[in-house]
Amino acid sequence: MKTSRGTVSDRTAWLPRLALALFLLSLMAMTSACGGSTQSQQQADQGKAKLDQLIQRAQQIGVPAKLLTPIQRQEQQLSSAGAPFSPFNDQADTNYYTHLAAQYNALQQQLQNVVETATGQSQQQASDNLQAFQQALSRRQAQNAGNIQAFVNQYSQDQALFAQAQTPKDFDAVSQNAQVNAQALGLMGLTYEQLNTFKVALSQMQAASLDVTAMQAQYKDDLAVFNNATTSASFQHLDELINAQYQQVVVNSINALPYVGAAKLSEFQQQIGLLKKYGFAVASYQKLYNSDKAAMSNAKTIQDYLAFAKRVDADMAAMHSDLVQGEANAFINELNSQAYAWGNAHLYHDKFDGNKYILDSGYTMNGIGYWLQVELSWAYTPSDFQSVVNDENDEFFSLNMLEQDYSDKTPYNKPHQTDLELMQHYGVTGQQVIVVSMVEQALRLYQNGKLVRSFPVTTGRYELPSLPGHWTVLARQSPTVFKSTDPPGSEFWYPPTPINYAINYHWDGYFIHDAWWRVNFGPGTQFPHYDVGGDESFAGNGSHGCINMPENDAAWLYANTSYNTQIIVY
Repeated sequence: MKTSRGTVSDRTAWLPRLALALFLLSLMAMTSACGGSTQSQQQADQGKAKLDQLIQRAQQIGVPAKLLTPIQRQEQQLSSAGAPFSPFNDQADTNYYTHLAAQYNALQQQLQNVVETATGQSQQQASDNLQAFQQALSRRQAQNAGNIQAFVNQYSQDQALFAQAQTPKDFDAVSQNAQVNAQALGLMGLTYEQLNTFKVALSQMQAASLDVTAMQAQYKDDLAVFNNATTSASFQHLDELINAQYQQVVVNSINALPYVGAAKLSEFQQQIGLLKKYGFAVASYQKLYNSDKAAMSNAKTIQDYLAFAKRVDADMAAMHSDLVQGEANAFINELNSQAYAWGNAHLYHDKFDGNKYILDSGYTMNGIGYWLQVELSWAYTPSDFQSVVNDENDEFFSLNMLEQDYSDKTPYNKPHQTDLELMQHYGVTGQQVIVVSMVEQALRLYQNGKLVRSFPVTTGRYELPSLPGHWTVLARQSPTVFKSTDPPGSEFWYPPTPINYAINYHWDGYFIHDAWWRVNFGPGTQFPHYDVGGDESFAGNGSHGCINMPENDAAWLYANTSYNTQIIVY
């Protein structure tokens, strides 16, 4: 039935739509205050964006992914979380975004610490590999093993790159290149020994009136290839070639084999004698020698001789590790004994405290002897032990130069013959070299073998001597602060000390630096003495192993040297 006001169903049809509209209006009213303040959301967004930029930058400069993963994981957790639902109050959302921004800022600081740590680790590794590169260079120079100018040039380039490096990627590039070249130099030494073995074999065959014309031509060709080789692969290939040629020499020269075999047996017996001298049990090696000698006597055919040669080589190789290890240990003790023997025969009489001191304590267990023992403790392979032996031989030479310098009356500010011999020994005559004489308490700077300037210095005290040897610049710091590693109250503790100019010549805190607290430098200042105007708490004795200079002198030296400068202390 119709009325003027419509039907009942017409009046009720719009009620659901009205309810929905009212619900939407109420929902808008409830959420109009949600979401937090715009400023807090912007701060959180900006914090995340900056963190993303910093992570991308860290990846670009070579920070290892394993160090970045924890930070990226934390960022992902933060990003995946949502603001709390609070329909009637936006303060909770504001607090959420403010806290989120703070967490992003904390991750930024954490990332900065990771970058600094990664950079420091890469820098230290690059420094260590450069030091190994330099030591390998020194060994090849001392061995006079062919043309190494390409390696010298590469080392100079690596030093320059190290000085300019700022990021892990920069330091890693230097580290990798230094490691590759050090390995190549190691193989160069082995190949050089192979060449010498080949040469000796030719000489032995000549002595046996054998025709070696063709083999001498091979040796000449090998030598030319050796002098032009610069990579590990080229040295390894040449080493294999020389070994094959040598074996062919053996096969083609049966008349020379008994001669060569006798020489091998003689060498084997000499090595057994050395092992016995070093304190090793030699019964097992003597048994091998007797067996090899019998095999040599019974050899009748080429195959017999080749089997003997292979066997005796293997037996001598088996004792090589013991031999070089024993040699390395013995040399440390011998160096210490020689230093004390000469030192006690040439004592310094200290008028200040009435005591007598040796002048070469740097060569004892108080000085380089301790560090040689550290190097020996790190040795595992025969080549490691051989490196220690090479370093020890360098120290024996250096001690001999100290003894000669003691008797040299040349003024400290004039060139010294011992300086020149040391530079020649280490192959650095054509470079800039700082030479420090501990018996003279003097530092001399040379450029291409010519003296530039001389300075009086104070080296390490008797208990903590400066370290003799050939070193490279590990770090240059201006200014810096030295902090004692000894606890307060100990004899060698000192308060944090500002230093204006410092050149690091050996790890663990050995520097050439200014000592503004001293007035007196030169002979005798490494022992207890009266300093006419310095701080008597620290100026009345030698340093803790560093090489001290007047401040103005240290400033000049720092300004006129670089990371390429070589350092010789003796």
